[in-house]
Amino acid sequence: MATAMEYTKEQLNYYRICYVTTDILAEGLRSIFKQEWDNRYKAILGEWKDEPKNGLDFWNGESPRNQKRNARLLTTMIKGDRSEWDCTKLFYAILYSDCIHGLNAAAQSNVDDLRKFRNEEFAHVTQGHLTDAEFQNAISKVHVAFQALGLSTVQIQAIRYQSSFPTEELRDVLKKVDDFKQELQVLEDQLNKDISPFCILPPKPSHDVADRDREVANVTEQLKELKRANENSLSYLYISGNPGSGKSQLAGLTAKQFFDEVKVIPDATSFVMTVNAESEETLLESYVSFARHLKCPEYAVTNCIFNSKDLNTDEKIKNLKTLISTKIKLYTSYLLVVDNVTSISRVHGHLPEHGNEQWARGQLLITTQDTASIPLTNSSVNTSH
Repeated sequence: MATAMEYTKEQLNYYRICYVTTDILAEGLRSIFKQEWDNRYKAILGEWKDEPKNGLDFWNGESPRNQKRNARLLTTMIKGDRSEWDCTKLFYAILYSDCIHGLNAAAQSNVDDLRKFRNEEFAHVTQGHLTDAEFQNAISKVHVAFQALGLSTVQIQAIRYQSSFPTEELRDVLKKVDDFKQELQVLEDQLNKDISPFCILPPKPSHDVADRDREVANVTEQLKELKRANENSLSYLYISGNPGSGKSQLAGLTAKQFFDEVKVIPDATSFVMTVNAESEETLLESYVSFARHLKCPEYAVTNCIFNSKDLNTDEKIKNLKTLISTKIKLYTSYLLVVDNVTSISRVHGHLPEHGNEQWARGQLLITTQDTASIPLTNSSVNTSH
């Protein structure tokens, strides 16, 4: 007769946290969502009853942008049954959806604390065990947030002081953990493999402009010379001049020609991306757009970085650049147009580094009025006035 498998105390601590996250946490979030929905729409659309009509109302309340970028989540959510919504869907519905807007600041903060708990104490625990101190610290975070949200803490307290873990419940928890890990693997595969060409150019001027074929040819040739000299590393070309001199237009025409030439090459996958470096805020928004065009996981782009309250603008840009770099290396070539640089020294730290191998297959075309700060011309840097 086979002996039942025995688990260490540390392993059972980990399984208890998994149970809290997959069952207790999710059920609490379902209550919060219904509460917030009914507060807003009970008199207009009706109480949330986990019916298809509810799901359709939620779908109709989302902007076309949210419908598109969260299509994977909404495929399940449109059915209206909250029991089918995991924590990812519930965090989206409560914190980031268009329907649940104007969330009370205290509720927003505590639900976000639960999101962080889920990511830090559950998703990112790889060893499969927790010490007693780690377990108590983790479960206290959920207990505090549940109390602040007015949710029952009876189940949390029961798990905290549980002396045994029923085998049937344990099997169910382990299956949910395995399902979650598979979901993470799908996202990882998407991050690492899914690419396609795209071309995002600087905005066109509102007025008519003359053809600049000769200048475009000159800048294009300089890019090609830099590439020949830096086949396995990143190179930079600066277009400098006074405000209103047509730097962005010249960069856009050159970038379009670059993309048109590369897209006809067999087995080549390339892109052109423009980032607006006028300020840290415009640069952050550009990097978010950049990550989405590269098909980085939307949850990582929006929830973990752009909407994070724990990161300042500089840190968000840095994290997005790191996320983007995992996809850049899959392209055969690219041209990144860094437009409207007013201060090279301020922007320089937010750009790809010359020696970074992940960015090595591309080139930067930088437009700036900060002529005095342009690095000296060398084998990897050139300037066009």
